[in-house]
Amino acid sequence: MAVGKVTKRSPDNLAKGTAKRTRVTAPEDTTVEMLKRSAADSPHTYIVGRTAPAFDAPAVLADGQIGRVSLADFCGRFVVLLFYPGDCAGMEARDLVEFSDRCDEFDAVGCSVIACSTDSEYAHYNWRQQLERTNRGEAVIHLPVVSDRTRRISRAFGVLNEHEGQAVRAMLIIDPMQQIRVKIIGDTGMSRSVDETLMLVQALTI
Repeated sequence: MAVGKVTKRSPDNLAKGTAKRTRVTAPEDTTVEMLKRSAADSPHTYIVGRTAPAFDAPAVLADGQIGRVSLADFCGRFVVLLFYPGDCAGMEARDLVEFSDRCDEFDAVGCSVIACSTDSEYAHYNWRQQLERTNRGEAVIHLPVVSDRTRRISRAFGVLNEHEGQAVRAMLIIDPMQQIRVKIIGDTGMSRSVDETLMLVQALTI
């Protein structure tokens, strides 16, 4: 009976073989690992049911003047907080105009609407002026638009795209006790429904 030849391997050869296998089987940058790092970088991602992060920031107010908006000023009321990537986009203008047109309906259920992006308050002001000029001088946005130049607000609410340095399109509903009750993040090409947002606020008041 033939006996197979046994090749002895030196410790050096064993080490080389081990090293080779390690290189072949080394874990790559998988989606799971990326998600783990993303969660670690954004500790405030899961914030529904928690107290809303406080903020006091520059803004263009509902009357068109530059001032400041503090979330604490809305204690006792519901707040719809609308985050968006930046000014001058057609969809953003349409969304804010539609919410502005129905501010009275939100006010009737004890709710205020606030918008926020990482643009400066001066960019917000110029954008609003531009929209008014195209509307024969009439104001089209009647809600405060907050400036988050430091990215602290967007990051605290877990809606900051760290790579772009901009907020994503997101909507949060904060109750009168300043607790976050709803958080919805949408694609940049998806419009927000004023009707659905109003129904969510009404449902929370029951």
